[in-house]
Amino acid sequence: MVVRKELNIIIITLIVGAMLITTGNAFAVTAFEGGFSGLIKTPTANVLPYNKAAVGYQHTDSANLASFNYGVYDSFELGLTNYWYDEDEVEDDDLFLNAKLQLMQENNNQPAAAMGVVNEDFYGVVSQNLDYGLRGHIGLGDGDFDGLFAGISKTLNPVTISSEGKNQTQIPVTTLMMEYIDEEFNAGARLKLTPQLNFNLALEDLSDLSAGINFETQF
Repeated sequence: MVVRKELNIIIITLIVGAMLITTGNAFAVTAFEGGFSGLIKTPTANVLPYNKAAVGYQHTDSANLASFNYGVYDSFELGLTNYWYDEDEVEDDDLFLNAKLQLMQENNNQPAAAMGVVNEDFYGVVSQNLDYGLRGHIGLGDGDFDGLFAGISKTLNPVTISSEGKNQTQIPVTTLMMEYIDEEFNAGARLKLTPQLNFNLALEDLSDLSAGINFETQF
């Protein structure tokens, strides 16, 4: 549809424009798919801070998607995700609105908790820091969330590799993640190439490769 493709162009233009004109701090919280703050497909109890934005593009086995997510208030984010599919998969494209409200912030006595909606699908989720630098996430949802979903993530500090010639290469901050949603296991990594730019890589259902970028900044 012409309108859908125009929206694709608009969202991708937002990505490029944000890269060119802004230099805000990074908040690597936006999911690869779905647009909301999360892992690959699963939401977490994180939300974008106030006045922060994340834009992204992801290519999957059967679709492309562009997303825009914005921290409207300190505990509330709002976003838009547009999917356009390979011609042999489906005829129509999908445009989804998502919103998430953080109900509780994490502290020593309680996990973070949030509830949200994606299109017509509702979910609730909690997130908690665990031992060994791990962070766990578990939630319930209907529709595409298909009941129980869960995930775990760990951020690795940058490592500097030195050669005999004293040349140094620094591996970027990398967040590893694994999740269960809709009867599938997904594994992925988010590499922070710059304070604003992240490269995303995932194996969906541990078989289908997807890759993309997302850019996080302050307006």
